[in-house]
Amino acid sequence: MGQVAFWSNRHGQSGNSSNLIAVATLIGMEYLTKTLVSHTHWSMSSLESTFLNEKDLDSSEYSSLGIDALERLARSNRLAPKIVKDYTDTVLRDRLELLRGTVKPNEEMFSMIHEVIGSIFDAAKNYYNLTLIDVSSGMRNKLTNSVLTTSDVIVVNLNQNKAVLDEFFTDEPEFLKEKKVVIVLGQYDRHSKYSVSNIKRMYKPKAPIYTIPHCTGYMDALNDKSVVQFFFRNKNIGIQHENHFFLSEVRKLAKGIFEAAGVDTKIYSEQGA
Repeated sequence: MGQVAFWSNRHGQSGNSSNLIAVATLIGMEYLTKTLVSHTHWSMSSLESTFLNEKDLDSSEYSSLGIDALERLARSNRLAPKIVKDYTDTVLRDRLELLRGTVKPNEEMFSMIHEVIGSIFDAAKNYYNLTLIDVSSGMRNKLTNSVLTTSDVIVVNLNQNKAVLDEFFTDEPEFLKEKKVVIVLGQYDRHSKYSVSNIKRMYKPKAPIYTIPHCTGYMDALNDKSVVQFFFRNKNIGIQHENHFFLSEVRKLAKGIFEAAGVDTKIYSEQGA
């Protein structure tokens, strides 16, 4: 189906990683797809701390799993789609897998991966139905730019901070004009003056806008490393439940990503919708 990059114009403002974790977990729970999640940060991302236990997080200098292992295979021309899975961690069996990030000791060593990152994620795209990648914010990072260039869909992560919105909508990056774009507002407060409807009226965006509402239960689950359990526990809650709005909005975003990628959700959804 494709490669989807989660990107933001501002660092640390919009919950890039937590938004990806939410939608990836829901897709793994409710869609019959093989989905891969990964990131291109040098330091460990919250993807690892969320989906791996402490024992799994212990690793040697150069891991036998993750993006470092695939880089070695790519540089030696031994990388093939069918073996990518062998270097991932299972989150939800046959549904959701994690390609962990680098364990290289310095950022300069890791930055050279931009030379082969395209072939790594191209191999992943030819094995998985969907690849979701958390990339660094802005456009000054070579690795970020490499992933954005090859991605089929860009999920732009914003928030309700007017300065962030002004910066993005008044000077929208040129590369987005050639891409399928989905906008998501992280830590969304539906009672704010800057609601989705008002943002649409103010900026008249061409891309659809979705939200990941602020949810105390979800934030606690991130801290407790119990995100998968949180989603299964809340899967069938009623409309009166405090977490219902959060789950409903994450479902809308998941469907919006599939639609942007040109996929009929009825084919893969457990509910057939």
